[in-house]
Amino acid sequence: MATLTQSYKTNTVRMVFIRKFDNLLERLMPRPRMAVSVGMILAGMGIPALMVFKFLPASLLLGFAGLALIAVGGVLALVCCGDI
Repeated sequence: MATLTQSYKTNTVRMVFIRKFDNLLERLMPRPRMAVSVGMILAGMGIPALMVFKFLPASLLLGFAGLALIAVGGVLALVCCGDI
């Protein structure tokens, strides 16, 4: 049978590494509100782009919808960042 070997790190040292890794993950992952606001901005830019490439019919209503998405997403992004 194979013998089990133990790590040379103690449990307290492992806990320090785990906490640092958790803090790193928290800093790297975007907040859900920020992801929604960036998604709205990208969708607002995507609607006019799709109209230019003739995937959507060019209409005033779709243009205003894209403008509204960009405006609302921009305001939400500013609120999430703390500027407003």
